[in-house]
Amino acid sequence: MSNRRRTRNSGNGNPETETAADEGLQAMRERNRVVAEREASRLARPDQPATSNTFGHAPKGKSAVMSTPFGQMFGGRTPLGTKPDMVVEEEWCGPFSVARQMIAAREDARRIREEQQAEDDPNSSKGSHPLDGLMEIALEKKRRLENPSMNWVSRHQRSSNDVSNANYYAKRRKRFNQQKNLMGNGVNYVPSLFQLCVNYLVENFEHIETLGLVDHSIRRALCERLVAQGKMNGAAFDVLAEMGVETLELVDCAQVTQDQFCDALRVLLPSGLRAILLKHCGRCFGSQAVQVITEINSDELELFAISLAGAYLLKDEDVARLIGAASRTLSSIDLTACPLIGPQFCQALGEHFSSSVGDGFTGCLLELSLQNIPLTKEALLTLGASSDALSNLKSLKLKEIDTVDDEVVSIILNSIEGGSLEGIDLSGNPQLTDEILSCIRRCNGSGNLRALQLSGLTSLTAIGLEAFFTHIDDLPSPPMLRKLDLSQCSYNEVNDAVLTLAAKAASFKRSSTYAANEEDNPNPETLVSDVSGARKGLVHISIIGTSVSDKSMETLAATCSSSLEELDISFCVNVSDKGLGYLVSKLGCQFTKLHVWGLAQLTEEFLDGHDRVEEGVLEIVGVWMKKSGGRSLR
Repeated sequence: MSNRRRTRNSGNGNPETETAADEGLQAMRERNRVVAEREASRLARPDQPATSNTFGHAPKGKSAVMSTPFGQMFGGRTPLGTKPDMVVEEEWCGPFSVARQMIAAREDARRIREEQQAEDDPNSSKGSHPLDGLMEIALEKKRRLENPSMNWVSRHQRSSNDVSNANYYAKRRKRFNQQKNLMGNGVNYVPSLFQLCVNYLVENFEHIETLGLVDHSIRRALCERLVAQGKMNGAAFDVLAEMGVETLELVDCAQVTQDQFCDALRVLLPSGLRAILLKHCGRCFGSQAVQVITEINSDELELFAISLAGAYLLKDEDVARLIGAASRTLSSIDLTACPLIGPQFCQALGEHFSSSVGDGFTGCLLELSLQNIPLTKEALLTLGASSDALSNLKSLKLKEIDTVDDEVVSIILNSIEGGSLEGIDLSGNPQLTDEILSCIRRCNGSGNLRALQLSGLTSLTAIGLEAFFTHIDDLPSPPMLRKLDLSQCSYNEVNDAVLTLAAKAASFKRSSTYAANEEDNPNPETLVSDVSGARKGLVHISIIGTSVSDKSMETLAATCSSSLEELDISFCVNVSDKGLGYLVSKLGCQFTKLHVWGLAQLTEEFLDGHDRVEEGVLEIVGVWMKKSGGRSLR
């Protein structure tokens, strides 16, 4: 404004001066118009800067007015997909032009991205085929044929009048109450006549002097109920351990003193006591109780089973004397968590149950169960190699013993003759490897093995387990098990292939065509029909924390439909609603218990939609478990 005023003041009365001033004003208007057009173009097309200098007096790089607040920093960029020397055609800055330019830029970016992907992976540039849709339909049909669980539909989906808008927590509460009723804790649960009688006797047990000639199962139920209500004391023990009982079984001996127990033994042993089964022995069974047993005349002693758990007062020399006194009739020994037992116990077994004993009164040991016993490896090797004391065993349990390894198991199993073993439990010994599988297979020459528990053996491999359940020449046939426990082994080692082979081996009758039918069948529903004379399959299965999936559920439905009673698939994350729903729909009424702890992927599609919801017989343990966060219903 100051320059304009000076120009006007200096040009008063001079025509030439006025003409020059008008020309200056015209040039200033032109420059302002160019600046406005540039700003409008920049706002309308932000991705395309101006391509020509609009000022005639100076280049754009030297202009005092810039199109961006950062000056010339971004002024030289070119649109995406164009080269620097390409001339960009200017278009009108209307909204439709801007939209067309944005679409063109997006297409250029997609073209460049596809060219880069084609360079990285030439196979990905193949075009689609008109028959791709038909191929997808055919493949889906094939998958459903090979996996019949995909065709399972829940009750809610089959029912047209189903009300599925109920509150989520109300459904969980209803499901929880149903499970409580099955376990006998629900509000609407009606106890049986037997339970009513037991409850009435326990409530008035202080007035009972004798139970009379009642069965052992009734005494055991009374003892369990007394312990649950805290009424198991010395007076209750005197009633349960009255003269004439053949089996003395106590689930908790914490309130029984050693003197009281010894007094009961002096009365019961001469009158025909045949089994002592004590849990949580504590102080009641020690050296004094062993002394009472050894003082009884051998002709009057008829003990055939001794089961002691938690006998922390029982010494090594005491249990050796006990075995020596009762070896004539003793056939079952079960010791759990007895910390003072050592090598003298193993030596006593070898001495008193060996066929080389010359007195002609050698006992026959049929069951040996040792759990959490601090035995040395040398003692166990002596037990298996020194004599034939274990040659007639039918049940062997070596659980949670630190010194049990492949060598110990091999020597003990080799000492058992004739393949008489019916049950083997080696759980809790992670140092065992695949070598024990071949030993178990060779030991089962007669095919009598029915129970195999290998829980916690993390060193087992999938190859070893598959070979164990596969027909191999020069080896006995795979075992036809009724109880199988492969829980808490390595996650990837116990898989669908292992469980399928185990189920086949347990279900199929041995025949000359067995090996021919070992081939994999894509449809599990045809497994039973492939082999004539299918027998009863697995009854109890525990595969906690393994990698089995719905394929295993289909195999179990095909091979164990009339035998399976209990299944534990806790923490098997690959099992879905459809797999479990299909399994439950195919199993018979004998299937009564299912463990699903940790299966947070299960939804109400299975929990409220399987085929046996209305029966109220199937107990699903862990169904009320929920994902982390919030308060549980328990």
